[in-house]
Amino acid sequence: MQNAKTMQSEIGGYISTVIREHFGKGPTSVFVIVKPPFVIVHLRGFLSPTEKILLQKNEFKRVMELRQLLIEELKPAISQAFSSSSGHQVEQIYADWHLEKQTAMLIGVMTDPEANSDFEWLSEAKYEDLHASVVEASRKAEKKPENTKLFWLNDRTLLIERTGFLVEIERELIRSGLIEELKQVKRPLEKRLLLKETSFPELLNRDIREIFLDWEFSIDRSFILVLLEPKNNHF
Repeated sequence: MQNAKTMQSEIGGYISTVIREHFGKGPTSVFVIVKPPFVIVHLRGFLSPTEKILLQKNEFKRVMELRQLLIEELKPAISQAFSSSSGHQVEQIYADWHLEKQTAMLIGVMTDPEANSDFEWLSEAKYEDLHASVVEASRKAEKKPENTKLFWLNDRTLLIERTGFLVEIERELIRSGLIEELKQVKRPLEKRLLLKETSFPELLNRDIREIFLDWEFSIDRSFILVLLEPKNNHF
């Protein structure tokens, strides 16, 4: 496996090129974290000229649908690029966007059981307290997850993994092919519950810059990426 800086450079360059080729305009910046079993990509300045026109006409839903279609087509190639750079097989890709902030995130998950880093706990909050607040938000949105894990990727980037959270009405919507509609409802709901109806923000004792969410309903798995305001000007 290559060193971290080389991997970050390769992945960042690849994503910038892919975005430019398929969206007509590349992001202004790309930040990459490689912390096995995760590859995290955060993009800024990510809004194409066509999307800008659509948003001016309040076509928010249309832009989201188009992005989702494109990212689904690109997932196999992105997985291959992440695997090649990291030296570990990456089979799952999660994605989310903040159109109003012109930002986006990609999360690649490695399948190699040996690809696991030691994750330090980089928060003044107790693990149990922060964990409990995440579980509480999930319980209010759907049900208590069967498993919830928190990973600090660095001192301002928290990744939350949840499995076993779907309820029967959600499963029925998924079986009916309403996956994107379900995601569009769940994203603002889960963000609101986590930020407004739990002690999560207070426990962190840091301003939250952004929260991204995505799900893989086929395996009942979800990731939440929390970006805190930095202490300096770097991601």
